[in-house]
Amino acid sequence: MSSSDDTPLDMLPRVKSVRAARAAWTLNVTWADGSKDRVDLTGLVHRSPHFRIFLDHPAAFRTVRVADFGGGVEWENGLDYGADTLKTMADEQRPVRGSDLSAFQSELNLTTAETAALLGLAERTVRAYRAAKELPQSVAIAIRTIRASNTVLAAHYRPLGQRARTPQEGGYRGLTEGCAL
Repeated sequence: MSSSDDTPLDMLPRVKSVRAARAAWTLNVTWADGSKDRVDLTGLVHRSPHFRIFLDHPAAFRTVRVADFGGGVEWENGLDYGADTLKTMADEQRPVRGSDLSAFQSELNLTTAETAALLGLAERTVRAYRAAKELPQSVAIAIRTIRASNTVLAAHYRPLGQRARTPQEGGYRGLTEGCAL
């Protein structure tokens, strides 16, 4: 998950079509690559002083349309929302499954004990979650945040039950990138 500042323009998400879904404050988005997402903007509508206008004028939410040649969406009242931020919201709302937890452990070369400590869970819970169809939201948020930032991983990772691994052994996944050592 990188910011749009270091993503080439041709790699930024583009909206092909958008329409309001039946569920309140929710959009059905088709991306330029053909993929589709249902994006729930309830938090935005309730937390943003700008988007709160839809609470008083819910019909106005249904006036959503593609803006800036797919660079975002806009409403008739002048509000707009960037495609990159909309895509981030869609990605954040996607369920995280047990297989994602297994991949997370593997890509970071974490033991079950280390994963449990990192996520604030019991080892038994980590083992059970590996088979889960969907992980709890708090665990999903933690996994996404740690995957997105080596700094977050470095701040919270502690090796357990074994000697500390060296970079040559694959135990750090670039934790020193961007760090002054």
